[in-house]
Amino acid sequence: MKTIKISTTLFILFILSSCLTAGLEDLPVYEEAEITNFKFEYRWAEKEGISDVLRVKPLNTELSINGDKQEVRCKIIVPPADAQRFTETVRNNVMIDNIVGYASISTAASIKPLGNAPVLGIPGDFSQQTMHYEVIAADQKTKKTWSLIIESFDK
Repeated sequence: MKTIKISTTLFILFILSSCLTAGLEDLPVYEEAEITNFKFEYRWAEKEGISDVLRVKPLNTELSINGDKQEVRCKIIVPPADAQRFTETVRNNVMIDNIVGYASISTAASIKPLGNAPVLGIPGDFSQQTMHYEVIAADQKTKKTWSLIIESFDK
């Protein structure tokens, strides 16, 4: 029994001390700072029993991305009401100043609003003529300022 305990202890020590310190290739550090997609949605809360439930309705987005100009142009279309959760009453509350925007960006990059541009991922006001976002690549050196232009908001 004592031999099993000693063998187990030695085995565990061997495994814990066998971390490689050399011979590992460096992983690539991404230098891209691109926006590859931009979408919008409307969020609202509904009472269900004793608690509120968050509901989400994606908005139709016609998108044009110009990487050379670092410009994203969007036409947002609110879909028609349906008989389920997205009723006409809910649809009437959808405005350009209370929608949620989110972007797909390069691998491991980050994005932040500049000036008065709304923060992505929370309800914001996208009624401004042009909004600017800075995309910072994973290498933390490459940075690009992108313009978001909402060409139309149709209900």
